[in-house]
Amino acid sequence: MTLMLLSNPYRPDPRVQLEARALKGAGIGVKLVAWDREGTWPVEESQPELDVVRVGPRCPARSAMKVATSLPRFWFRALSQIRNADFDVVHANDFDTLPLGIVISRLKRRPLLYDAHELYAKMIEAEAGPFSTLVWMMERRCVRTPDEVITVSNSLASEIEKHRERRVGVVTTSQDPSEVLKADRQAVRAKYGLKGFVISYLGALEPGRFVEELATSFTTEDKVFVLVAGHGTLEPKIVEAAKNNPVVRFIGRVDADEALRLTWASDLTLAMMDPSNPNNLVGTPGKIINSLGVGRPVITTRGLQIADKIEKAGAGIVIPFDRYKFVEAVLKAAASPKELEEMGRKGRRLYENEFSWERSREELLSVYRGLLKTVKSPPGSTSR
Repeated sequence: MTLMLLSNPYRPDPRVQLEARALKGAGIGVKLVAWDREGTWPVEESQPELDVVRVGPRCPARSAMKVATSLPRFWFRALSQIRNADFDVVHANDFDTLPLGIVISRLKRRPLLYDAHELYAKMIEAEAGPFSTLVWMMERRCVRTPDEVITVSNSLASEIEKHRERRVGVVTTSQDPSEVLKADRQAVRAKYGLKGFVISYLGALEPGRFVEELATSFTTEDKVFVLVAGHGTLEPKIVEAAKNNPVVRFIGRVDADEALRLTWASDLTLAMMDPSNPNNLVGTPGKIINSLGVGRPVITTRGLQIADKIEKAGAGIVIPFDRYKFVEAVLKAAASPKELEEMGRKGRRLYENEFSWERSREELLSVYRGLLKTVKSPPGSTSR
């Protein structure tokens, strides 16, 4: 059994869901302690891939100071939940659960795996200001402690390895696309009323991801259909855009499996990230990997490390983080279906060579096999 720690309510979280499925398939059970910042989710819930327990306190999104004051309360409540729990591995997702993971690991004498979804201090830099410098110092120090570290991309692994003597494993946030590729693409489009050329954004509705620009850049004259799915602080603006513009369709929150089907049903997927955020430069968004996996071209931002791979492989469109350039590129793409098909084929090859879930799943299970060998309790006592 592994104890996972997560600082969101698990709606679900795509990366945690993928990893939990892989672990369950290997006979390793997962208990997740999640932070219900919204105060609206069930306290306990059993899902196919894991059992989740949610604790408070409530805390608004994108408020660095409120997160800083509320986070220790989440840690203490999480500690009370696991007081009598039996598990073999502690799996901390992102830096805001790492200090908690270190404490639990030492109290329970269990190995600790740190799963870095991003460089946390760089992610909060815009909201936290100078406080993010202190967080960065703590983050660099804390990554030395875990028994093992995994992250989402080679570039992010290289950054973390600067502050850690041991190798950092790479487990990409990529789903197995095999079943989706067998699906009826037209049936998926019909389900959501998708017609003509479709560009989609499927993910967090937060600033710095070009979501507002996507929802306000096209009209019926452009013959471009915009599909948006997700949840976040920009949701009211996206809802308003969908009400006022017939080419914009907002369908709210969807699970990871449905997001992959919608990626397959789209003609082009949006993965624009603000390059002024250092965290974006080294990350590899799951939506990009999903697009490559189902052979759909992606439009992304020049300057990102993943964009260099996309451009070199010919697997998508790479442009500046600029509305005019974006609209120009999308309209050109809509008029060039054969070029898009070729990009999709090249993207699929890139996926197979570098980002396949089979490769990532084996990396994850290899790390777990090593950690489980260090557990002092009798073999198999809590691991299944």
